[in-house]
Amino acid sequence: MAQQILIRTPNHLGDCIMALPMISETKELYPNSELTIIVPEKLTEIFQNNPGVDHIIPMPPKYQHGLVAVTKLKELLDGKKYDVGFVLPPSFGSAAGFQLAGVKERIGYIADGRRLLLSKPLPLPTPLNSVHRSELYFNLLRRISSNELEYVKPTLMLNDEDMQNGIEVLENYELSKEHDYVTIAFQAVAESRRWGAEKYTQLIKRIISELSLKVVLIGSADDKKTGDMIAEACGTDAVKNISGMSSIRESAAILSLGKAFVGNDSGPAHIAAAVDCPVVVISGADDPKSTSPMATNKILIYEENLECISCVKNKCPKKEDNFMACMELITVERVFQAVSLLVV
Repeated sequence: MAQQILIRTPNHLGDCIMALPMISETKELYPNSELTIIVPEKLTEIFQNNPGVDHIIPMPPKYQHGLVAVTKLKELLDGKKYDVGFVLPPSFGSAAGFQLAGVKERIGYIADGRRLLLSKPLPLPTPLNSVHRSELYFNLLRRISSNELEYVKPTLMLNDEDMQNGIEVLENYELSKEHDYVTIAFQAVAESRRWGAEKYTQLIKRIISELSLKVVLIGSADDKKTGDMIAEACGTDAVKNISGMSSIRESAAILSLGKAFVGNDSGPAHIAAAVDCPVVVISGADDPKSTSPMATNKILIYEENLECISCVKNKCPKKEDNFMACMELITVERVFQAVSLLVV
């Protein structure tokens, strides 16, 4: 009988992309096994067509956090028994859910008071955040294996249907795959990571006028209003705002066809890197050593000499002239020059 392996993925888009090397390689360590992943339902697309994954269990949003995340996991597993489980989120609840569901061997990092819930608790590297998160996930395999497992950067596997669906979204906005364009994710969930609509508008105007490229704006449905404002302020139909109008895999196809991507350290940036699109990453409160997209061709822009850089706070605690300095000090000229280098 095949060994049953279960992986609880992270809860966020970028983290799921960073977990792809670990998830894709698990069956190398367990060759005679079936691999099931349990993943937030809005992120299941990431793992479609992945030959290393046998089964995907979608997790509804209401089951992702708190006590319900512990008690409902067994229900989601529908009574199936698992021999080995990897707990990628660092939360107490995710480990407790695996124990309550009867997963025999539970592997994860020591965090959030959950050491006793794991049968193989592994200490985090010191200093904290000294290892990129993608490799941190992958090292769960390395540290329980005597095999020499080779890390390969995250790759999102797209098929012909994905590409055609992405092209159809572009065609709906009077673009084709032959158009040269730059894709921009202009918004960030965390306030501390927002470069600002005004700066993006200035950047887009220069990309269109000086590089003769079109611009595709991407984001969630919540970003559509701001995207429309940016597009209108640019005053040209060379800007297309498709925020909220494409799935993860359609967005990935669109990113793969573009000349470059611009945005902060975010889910779209990680998708762009995973489909081998050149990326310009505007970084501030995030920590590039830990979470920057692992792109083959990347220009990272951040104010490394600021004493508060990489604070990882969602809201800037600074006041007056120092407020949001990590974003304010990054000029449109600097980002434009980075884009110019990547698209030539």
